[in-house]
This record gives sequence, structure tokens and C-alpha cells, in this order.
Amino acid sequence: MEKPIPKMSTIRRTLATTVKVLNAEKGLIEYTASDETIDSSREICCADGWNFDKFTKNAPFVNSHDYSTIENLLGQIIGWRVEDKQLILTAQWAKDIPGTLAEIGWKLTMGGFLKAVSVGFWPMKLASKWDSDPAAYKAALKKVGRTETDNVATIYLQQDLVELSACILGANPNAVARAYKAGALTDADLETLSVKTRQSEIKAMEAMHAAASRAPSPHIHKNLALAAKAAAASIAVQ
Repeated sequence: MEKPIPKMSTIRRTLATTVKVLNAEKGLIEYTASDETIDSSREICCADGWNFDKFTKNAPFVNSHDYSTIENLLGQIIGWRVEDKQLILTAQWAKDIPGTLAEIGWKLTMGGFLKAVSVGFWPMKLASKWDSDPAAYKAALKKVGRTETDNVATIYLQQDLVELSACILGANPNAVARAYKAGALTDADLETLSVKTRQSEIKAMEAMHAAASRAPSPHIHKNLALAAKAAAASIAVQ
């Protein structure tokens, strides 16, 4: 039978999308963010399974699923719907604040260098090829027009949309280089990306050390501090 599952951590899936500019002056972009094709994880999200109840209360548009700082807020999602078995989301970029990831992301998007977005969702009901009872899995395959030969791992039948992300930090370096060469990004934009990337790396390193031990020895703190100072010095001279 289909499995309702307990609340779990957010599942994230990066998707190549169709990008449509609705209103450049207002920063409005429409993303066709998901359909019922098999993704790189061999999974499918049923279009009629999207639930927006939680999303309507807070519809964030962030950088790389990172909520750790307000600097990662790129804007907000102001429209959502399912149409022709596709999840379609309308984002309003906070593009007019200088020196922000939102400003840089908007430039990359308008230049055609940033097309992929990622949905974050909570799975509520699914069918998997590893289920002890294969009946629900076979029924789910039939529902999405697939067969067992397609090697689909999991079919999400109901899922709560949590957020939409674009990847600004960690964007493809070649795409950033092409954007700079094409004049879409300035020297100041590259400096902003460099500084914020280093800051993100330092935070990740701190988190790794914190997770490694609840009571790390003093020399670890010393080494971490030295690494942070070295990264800060590198930022200062760039």
C-alpha cells in the first residue's frame, strides 16, 4: 500500500527549468520548476501531489537552501500553480539592493547564465521499488506512465512545497566567467561573490569542527582560528 511517512528533513532537488521573464522592471520571473520526468536520483514527483498549505504562510526564495543569514534571501515567491503536470512558480527577485546575492543572481538570470532552480519539499506519501508490498509501487508507476524497466527508485505521491532556491554561491565557474566576459557582471560583483564564498566556506568549516566533537581540544580551536584569520586576510588582499 502507499506509505504515509513521518515528518522528515527537507528533500531538495535541483532542476533545469524553463525561465520566463514576466516583468523585468519588477524583477518577476516565472519558473517551470518540476514535472513528472525522472530526475538524476531516479525519482519522480507527481504533479497533482503538490500541496501549498505551508507554502502560503511563508514562500521564501533563497540562495542554495541556506537560511543562516538574511543575505541569502533572494526575494519571494508570489505565485504557484500546477498546470499541464508542471509545477510553475513566480519569483520576485529583490534585485535593486546593491552588493547583494539577489542583485548578482538577477544579472546572471537575465543574461541567461543562471537557469536551474531547486525545490525543497517534505514528502508526505510515496511508493518505492524497495517496498515489501510491490502493488503500490506498480500502481504509482502506472499513474506516471512508467514501467519497471524505467528503473524509477521512488515516486512521491504527495509532497509539501517548502521553498525555492537558486544557486548563486557555488554557481558554475564557467557560467560566471562567461557572464563577466559578456558584461553581465562587474568587477564589484566578482568581488562580492569572492567575499561571500569565503565567508560561506569558513562557516562550513566551523560547522564541521563543531560536529566532529562536542568538546574539541584547545588546539583545534586554535587551528580553526588561524584558518579563519588566513581566509580573512586572503579576502582583504583580493
